Amino acid sequence: MKKITLITTLLLCLMMTLNACSSYRDDVDVNDLTSEILNSVSTQGGYTAMDELFLSLEFANPSLIESDVSEWMICASNSQSTVDEFGIFHVKEGGDVEAVKAEVWDYVQATQVKLEVFLDMYEPAEKTKLENAQIEVYGNYVVYTILTPEDTTAATNAVKTALGK
Repeated sequence: MKKITLITTLLLCLMMTLNACSSYRDDVDVNDLTSEILNSVSTQGGYTAMDELFLSLEFANPSLIESDVSEWMICASNSQSTVDEFGIFHVKEGGDVEAVKAEVWDYVQATQVKLEVFLDMYEPAEKTKLENAQIEVYGNYVVYTILTPEDTTAATNAVKTALGK
């Protein structure tokens, strides 16, 4: 009986520790997170926010985003010579964070395939950004970056700071 109590206590402590480590704020507006990222990365040429049409054309399952995400923002570089892009998806309470993450990953992979030949021929340095795209989950936020390593680090740090980590 003492062993069961000890094991149960240890498991509860472990679960509480893991929960405390993974807790992020869930009340940060996606526009505010976008501003934090834009203030932390190089924005030469500026960025444009993508609209609902972009989502419906570029994502394989836009209805998943519409049903599970309360707000989202995708920003792409205005420069014709760069693939710089990032996106933030705030998953609704009860939404499927892992399904949204998978949908975003599918989008990134499709973009890699679509641009591979072009980037090989005209902008090989940009291909590295796509190959090193990052998708991270911060509580109920799914964030992807297609940026330089320096800008990815800056964007990640900005999100972590804004969400309380």
